[in-house]
Amino acid sequence: MIPDRVVELLGGPAFMHVGTRDAQLRPAHAFPLGALVADDRQTVTFFVTEARSKRILSDLENNARVAFAASLMSHEAYQLKGVYLSSRPANADEVAFQEAHQAKLCAALCQWFPEEMAKTFILGLACRPSVAITFRVEEVFLQTPGPGAGTKMV
Repeated sequence: MIPDRVVELLGGPAFMHVGTRDAQLRPAHAFPLGALVADDRQTVTFFVTEARSKRILSDLENNARVAFAASLMSHEAYQLKGVYLSSRPANADEVAFQEAHQAKLCAALCQWFPEEMAKTFILGLACRPSVAITFRVEEVFLQTPGPGAGTKMV
């Protein structure tokens, strides 16, 4: 089960990364715009722009391994590792969710960087069209810098 704090952090505004690898162990990476934790607290659905999803989905179809990370501007961070379950085009409600997540990220970034810089970085990320990718979480790690970094939580 995904810990309460991790569920809360995934609600945003969190910076998210997904990593996969191919059969030759070459990595692929994308910046998801938002993630939803299922009621079972064992599965997560994240959203990746369709243009960045092709390599990620190819890797997932071949080996099903997902590494997903989320962090706050404070550097509080968590990594979730698990197994790919499914993907599909994001629906209109999910695109709206991504746009809301994007707006929260932009507001958070504006507290640390000049507004134009923050807007260019965050608002330049595409939400349409996007793919919803769901995975079952098997492990959760604390990744906040400090003495507990790398500690397995689940």
